[in-house]
Amino acid sequence: MIDPSRTHDPDAGYYRITAERRFNYLQLDPDHTIRVVWQALPVTCPMCGADTGLTLVLERAAQPVVEVLCPARHEWSEHLIDPGHFTAWADMRWTTPNWDMFWILEAGFGEEQPPPVDLVDEVPKAARMVTKVLVREAKKRVRRQVRRRVRKVKKKALNVAYSPVAALIRTAWAMQAGIPQETPAPAEKKGKQAPGPKIPSVAKYRAAYGMPAPVKGPACLVCEDKGRIVAPGLDITCTECAGPWLRSLQATAFVGRFGQQLAILRLVDIHEK
Repeated sequence: MIDPSRTHDPDAGYYRITAERRFNYLQLDPDHTIRVVWQALPVTCPMCGADTGLTLVLERAAQPVVEVLCPARHEWSEHLIDPGHFTAWADMRWTTPNWDMFWILEAGFGEEQPPPVDLVDEVPKAARMVTKVLVREAKKRVRRQVRRRVRKVKKKALNVAYSPVAALIRTAWAMQAGIPQETPAPAEKKGKQAPGPKIPSVAKYRAAYGMPAPVKGPACLVCEDKGRIVAPGLDITCTECAGPWLRSLQATAFVGRFGQQLAILRLVDIHEK
């Protein structure tokens, strides 16, 4: 009987291997008598004919024959499998390989190799699988953002809907506790001053008290708007300002040609006097 709780331990002489694919043993080809030719034949269950998912067990110290267990729990002793081939193949797979027994791999002993990958069929499948994963993650992100915004809108709507209820509860609690109610002050609009008395300007006060208006000083502090600097032994034209005669000339520039000439002659006459 195969112990189901015992695991593979080649150092202790116990070999336990489960083959997902078909497991082949070697047999001499009877059609070739001159040279040795090996045939690789699959191990099959004598009761149900299963040839995949077989569990092969060999304990060198207790049994010289390989025991086989099929997925249908049928157990039998397989005398067609050479124990030397089986132990050499197991050692090459998990422990130190025996280079002299590598010929059994070339002959086809052991579990069959998986079929080659069909790139024409597998690559589109992998691409579709990756695309499905990426689309699913993108949908999750979109749903997450939508749920977040919906929660914010719901929370705001609940706050607005329950604000009268909250105010009523606060009022009832304050009345029960004996806290006087305070009337909230009206909120003032930003950028608008509170109404108050209008303050008159300085000119209004000066006119009310009969105070004269302040005299405007000269624009040029060098010649005091005379246009010339006059001192004992000095009489020159002021270069810091244009003088009153030139300012008057500029002020009457809007007058027509005749009026402008009269104004010039009048200014020259005034200057000669």
